[in-house]
Amino acid sequence: MKFSLLVPFLFLFFISCGSDDAPLPGTPPDPVSEEPSEPTEESTVNNLLQLNGTQLVDADQNPIYLQGVAFNNFIWFDNIEPHHSEIDYQRVSEMGMNAIRFYMNYRYFEDDSNPYTYKQSGWDWLDQNIAWAKKHDIYLVLNMHAPQGGYQSQGEGDALWDDIENQNRLAALWKAIAERYKDEVQIAGFGPVNEPVPSQSMSQWDALAQRLINEIREVNKNHLLFIEQAIYVQGNFTKDENFNFPSVTGENLVYEFHGYEPFFYSHQLLEFARLGDGGKYPDENLIEVDNSEWYTATFDNPSLPTGNTDWTFFEGIQYTITDTEIALGIPALVAAEVEGRVYFDDIVVKEFDTDGTFVRDIFNANLNSLDGWNFWSQNGSGNNGLSTSEGHNDLQSLFIDGTTGDSNMSFSEGQFEIKQGYSYQISGWMKGENITGEDGGKIRLDFYKVDGPLLKRNKAFLENYLGSIAEWAEARNAVLYMGEFGAGTPCFENDKGGLIWVADMVDILKTNNIHFTYHAYHEDAFGLYLGGGLPDPNNVNQPLIDWFTSNLN
Repeated sequence: MKFSLLVPFLFLFFISCGSDDAPLPGTPPDPVSEEPSEPTEESTVNNLLQLNGTQLVDADQNPIYLQGVAFNNFIWFDNIEPHHSEIDYQRVSEMGMNAIRFYMNYRYFEDDSNPYTYKQSGWDWLDQNIAWAKKHDIYLVLNMHAPQGGYQSQGEGDALWDDIENQNRLAALWKAIAERYKDEVQIAGFGPVNEPVPSQSMSQWDALAQRLINEIREVNKNHLLFIEQAIYVQGNFTKDENFNFPSVTGENLVYEFHGYEPFFYSHQLLEFARLGDGGKYPDENLIEVDNSEWYTATFDNPSLPTGNTDWTFFEGIQYTITDTEIALGIPALVAAEVEGRVYFDDIVVKEFDTDGTFVRDIFNANLNSLDGWNFWSQNGSGNNGLSTSEGHNDLQSLFIDGTTGDSNMSFSEGQFEIKQGYSYQISGWMKGENITGEDGGKIRLDFYKVDGPLLKRNKAFLENYLGSIAEWAEARNAVLYMGEFGAGTPCFENDKGGLIWVADMVDILKTNNIHFTYHAYHEDAFGLYLGGGLPDPNNVNQPLIDWFTSNLN
């Protein structure tokens, strides 16, 4: 799952550089299985899904368009849990779908205490699902969602990149899977790493992706390989000029990306995202951008003095926009070198025209919720939170404490369009406890430049977002697959327009011949089927199931 603008979940994308086919150091011994299958000779006839130019075709050269859903298989558990049964393959087929992106955790096949030895229980689980898929004419895209070295999406999987042994084990496991199923027609292909987040640079993903391709091809010449974009590089959340796809070579490569834009819409009111109410879709009053980058800020706004300060109003400077690079403004709460705590409350952003005449209050808020505020710390120190015992006019306020370096809280949902020649001012109340740095607390505006147009929250925004990637693929004769897209369950409640968003996304994907799987079939946050255990037909997002059934069949 991807973020927009300031959140390190954004969807980022291909970089061009060379590759080296020589073996990497530390290559492990050949893997063994507890119950290895009998080896088979290399097939002379290829009946697998293949690419014919930019068209996906079957063995008879019939065009195939993959449209389906993701089985997450509760991969956050290290053991295989009951996520679905055969009837769920039937349900997928009845919705007009022909593909399942099938999530895997490496621990289903291998224990850390016994690397390179693969568990028969993992093979049995996979064999059973292939049999169900075959019976119901569903293609599987096997995806390594949790590789050795750690789940990637939230940037907690550095060990995959920094410890070569984890890469060795991942390559060996994929080689075992690819060889075992090299003739399995029901497998559309393999996705080696889900949402990679390299620890240092894109070149790490270039090298690992090429290695995985090469090692799979040693034993499996024909299956499709779904190579994903890096959703970001640690510390760098902006897209490069080629959308952060790795620079790789090979046959039958499909380029995979994910889409949850606009993120503050699709992830609204989900407990883990802490974004609060993200509004409706479409909404012509909300600005959306595909890619933005921090540029400058109102650094000269007054700061809390050192020591202790009671609640005090701090009036910001009026910052006049004369730089055409500046396109967006966002409120921010800043703290640095705070052994104690900085409280923030009752902030207001004002706009003034070219003559200095007041125009409007853009943003005026009593800070009584963390929803939509995103905390960043330069060195990982400090915390943010909501106080329920301290406030300017009530008993609530936001705070930052315990920082030894620069940190801030940004309100991305409060982004607003900048007008050239106009002036902007942010002011508010702060209270300081044991402030040690000269810039211990400050309320400021952060300004961003934007790569691309400022758009409203509507289909045109989605068309611009997906169209730019489609243009990149067309220029390279590449095939695209959106392995994940989805809107959280709150988007389908209270007239928030979830079905309209899905309809627009599917229409744009089909128009651009981008294959897709919706995330997800069975989970609470994004699921068609909700709750734990096996899917329950009485606990579902029925309008979404009905929409797929009516529009994909």
